[in-house]
Amino acid sequence: MIGKNMMAGAVAGLALVAAASSASAYVIDFTDASTGTSGSLFQGSVSWQLTASGILNNSQAFDGTSAPSGTGLSFETDGYGVGRNDDEITNSPKGQEWIEITFSAPVLINAVYFLDLFVAPDHSSYEVGQATINGGNPIVSLAATEIARTGAPGFVAANFAPVYASVIRFTILSSNDTFGYADGALAGIGIAPVPVPAAGALLLGGLAGLGALRRRRKSA
Repeated sequence: MIGKNMMAGAVAGLALVAAASSASAYVIDFTDASTGTSGSLFQGSVSWQLTASGILNNSQAFDGTSAPSGTGLSFETDGYGVGRNDDEITNSPKGQEWIEITFSAPVLINAVYFLDLFVAPDHSSYEVGQATINGGNPIVSLAATEIARTGAPGFVAANFAPVYASVIRFTILSSNDTFGYADGALAGIGIAPVPVPAAGALLLGGLAGLGALRRRRKSA
């Protein structure tokens, strides 16, 4: 009986190591025209779902004159916004729109990407996109760096130490580029791989279990 339990634990540990070591960094690309409002990660072991304060929309074609490189994003569209005819998340007197992504299990987030965040031509103000996790803990605020009405895409990226999250909410703060209300589009999310130390601990546990089982069989 003990031998069977030890064998089961060892095999389970080694199986988890295999899954962990095969996991790699991943970008959920909302600028890809084919990306819908749900999907999966890591060979289907984790699923995700988008919800919003209104209709989700990523139908607007990318309108920048040039696409940023080295991001893993396709830039076919401007990303997701809220509204039947709007590709942006808007903060207006009517309320603050939002988009949320919910994962079936906690994942490690290490990057957030926004489009259509701009600095006013006179530099008096700028738009800011924000991401909060697990019910309201801000993980990053991204301030616009590109000037409005110049042909720039308003792209802003933040890369940071991986943070576990089950739910991420994306909003736009109230400062704006002086053209209408503050708004911006969700372009993408970076997902980090399973940490190597965790995989190593599982591997050691699995090997120790197999070793103990072998010694028990020899003594018998």
